[in-house]
Amino acid sequence: MDYAIFLVAMAALIYGADFIIKESERIALHFNISHFVIGATLVAFGTSLPEMAASMMAAGQGKSDMAVANVLGSVIFNITLVLGLVFFIAKSMKPERDLFAQDSAWVVMPVVIFLIMIQDGVIGRVDGLIFLLIMVSYLIFLFTSSKEDLEGDIDESLTEKFNWGKTILLLSIGFIFTIGGANFVIDSGTNIARSLEVSEWIIGLFLISLGTSLPER
Repeated sequence: MDYAIFLVAMAALIYGADFIIKESERIALHFNISHFVIGATLVAFGTSLPEMAASMMAAGQGKSDMAVANVLGSVIFNITLVLGLVFFIAKSMKPERDLFAQDSAWVVMPVVIFLIMIQDGVIGRVDGLIFLLIMVSYLIFLFTSSKEDLEGDIDESLTEKFNWGKTILLLSIGFIFTIGGANFVIDSGTNIARSLEVSEWIIGLFLISLGTSLPER
């Protein structure tokens, strides 16, 4: 029964995030925001919602091993599996924005800081605040670095068909699915770990992180 609940909850988590991503993208395009900024902010945030929701739910229930393992496992899957598949399928990729010159430091810096933080074996609120400040700093950098990167072509058809009522409704459904799915994922994942006699760390690192990484793919 726990396996069925886990699969249904994971599906709700993923589809909820998908609703949020699509409707957030529609709002951004409605206001003429470029696809790069949408991808770096709204889509990136939306596809990370399953990991964040599951880890926050686990942390709230005192299951720190599962919370941290989910985050680390998701990072590993995103870099290896997601990027590996993307680069394997695409013959060549040449983004208009010079990502390596402008954004690579923002990718490396959090990893280096995280490795320094875990040396004492404890991750606390101050560490979390530092990461939140890094995120805010990157958003500020992103919106002030290059005006050309922020500008997008107006999609007239999207402007005509845009409906705030429908968008808000789907966003609400997405958040309900995401939060509810995360709760059941953690509960059923814990029960699965106990039935298999493995640690919650292993379940979070492989099973939950793989599922919450699906939106990126």
